[in-house]
Amino acid sequence: MKERKVLHTVIVICGLAILLPAINQAANNGNEGKAEKADRAKVIQVDEEVTTDHPEYEEGIACNDCHEMKLDAQTTATQVWLTGESPGRAAGEGVMPQDALWKEIEKIIGGIKMDSKTFVLGTSLNNTPLTTTAEFTLDPAQKVLYGFHEMGTAKLHHIRANPKVSLNWHKEFETFTDFLCVQVIGRAELIDGQRKEFKQIMIDFLPYESGARVPKDATPQQREERLAKFRESLTKGFVISKITIDQVTIATMDFVKDGFRRYQRWTRP
Repeated sequence: MKERKVLHTVIVICGLAILLPAINQAANNGNEGKAEKADRAKVIQVDEEVTTDHPEYEEGIACNDCHEMKLDAQTTATQVWLTGESPGRAAGEGVMPQDALWKEIEKIIGGIKMDSKTFVLGTSLNNTPLTTTAEFTLDPAQKVLYGFHEMGTAKLHHIRANPKVSLNWHKEFETFTDFLCVQVIGRAELIDGQRKEFKQIMIDFLPYESGARVPKDATPQQREERLAKFRESLTKGFVISKITIDQVTIATMDFVKDGFRRYQRWTRP
């Protein structure tokens, strides 16, 4: 019996001795494959075209599925209008100081409560974009936007998986010389009713009071009780989006009247 155990052990050891080199080779091949793939998926320009020696790829695969896409801001039309040499402007001329531009942003987007505006909100999940409309209110001190949304909507699933968002607001165009467009790029965070700041954000920023339908003849105490009860009910079915603003681009001919370019861009320091 003892001899059989010894023989079994020898066989196992011999088998491992034969298999280990193959296992190591397979692992090395796998690592080399990963390294080769990583090398192939290099950073590329957004306007780069597929070369004839490009490795094969599955149908439906887009460039940004494998590559980081680089946008050369020095050659885009927007950058030319923002700071570059353009009709009637030397490079760098007519750029509004950032502090002054932020004050203009506050005037255009509005402050708290009833100054909220309806933005088009752009989100993306699995390379599928989605645009929806939602009310947002600016917190000028923190430079963030607050939105109020019903739970379970597609845009909230997008944000949880990919917090990078873009927003747009504009007034209706009347002529080619009378326009006002605001584009925001930022990062979204969702705040549900279980977090302490939920109710405080509502009180300080969001114009929710009309939904409470407080009677006109209510006393101040009755009004506050009604509002408090309404806020509590909203914690169960709604969520607040807090969007940290990273960049705002504004286009308006009103800037030209003050000697600045029609396109101006604010970026978070």
